[in-house]
Amino acid sequence: MSLVIELFQTDDYTPDGELPLVPLLCDFFRDVIGPDQDGIRFELTFLPVEDPNELDGEPSIANLRGSHGYVEVLIHRDGDLVYRHPHPVRELIGRQLRTLLSERDPSVSHWGFGIRGAGLEDLPLVRPAPEATHEIDVSAARRRSRLFNLEAIPDPEFPERAISEFAATAAAAGHVPGLQVVLSAPLARSFTGARSFSAEVEEGGFIAGHVFRDSEHAGGHIVQITAVIPAQRTGASMFHFTFTGDSFMRISEQIAVRGFGEQLLGWYHTHLFQASDGLGLSSVDVDLHRWTFRRPWQVAALVNITETNRRLRFYWMDGEIMADAPYLTVP
Repeated sequence: MSLVIELFQTDDYTPDGELPLVPLLCDFFRDVIGPDQDGIRFELTFLPVEDPNELDGEPSIANLRGSHGYVEVLIHRDGDLVYRHPHPVRELIGRQLRTLLSERDPSVSHWGFGIRGAGLEDLPLVRPAPEATHEIDVSAARRRSRLFNLEAIPDPEFPERAISEFAATAAAAGHVPGLQVVLSAPLARSFTGARSFSAEVEEGGFIAGHVFRDSEHAGGHIVQITAVIPAQRTGASMFHFTFTGDSFMRISEQIAVRGFGEQLLGWYHTHLFQASDGLGLSSVDVDLHRWTFRRPWQVAALVNITETNRRLRFYWMDGEIMADAPYLTVP
């Protein structure tokens, strides 16, 4: 039995038919498989990792089989493996499903879905309780004075520099007004070839360096990477890369010991598949960056790894959107 997407309307989750899954997968992976779908076969392994998150926006969408909210995707073409990587289920089908459901019934502001098919017979369909519309929370607890307060420490006043001070030709290399990344050619090569990365699990760490205010663009920053430091005390699999509290304590100590006045500029990690323009950071990666690296000048470096090549890309949080950040290599 082929896999289908069962649909449910509103937060009462009234059944509303189904859609085939494969066309949505083909749309999501069009940068990988191209326009020719002949010989393409998807192999999906649903993983028992809960993903309770809804797809925000209009309409909102909930995965009613969220107990297995992640899936490892293998794509074969004529028997050859061309892609392998895990994804949240909502990431694979969310954008296309939202478009289809908006056209199916524009008046419905919330939908539920569940993937059904061979091998998924034992996965429970869980219908969340609707939110009450006439409810007030009343706390009877006695108000207590605060024992302490937490306040964010403002950034230091970074010095100003122009991108042309790093390289005379930099202005013609795709300078972005919001943020520009600068790193030495040896550091770039450490990402793209010299540094040893695992071919079995994702790896990652931190990037450190200096921050400058962009003298040519108000509110913009230039970040100069001077160190790439593997993280310690992390979790890793082919599925994900995880920092711990110890990871951040140790990188803070390492930066202080270096004694160069560097800032924690962000993080890097690997993806074990071929890079494409449509597949960059996953939604899990974006969530990690959004909630952990909150400074407007902090970046995420992504290294896509295959047996034959590597590709390095940088991203930054441009408002609410994770955007590409061009990088400039200097001697």
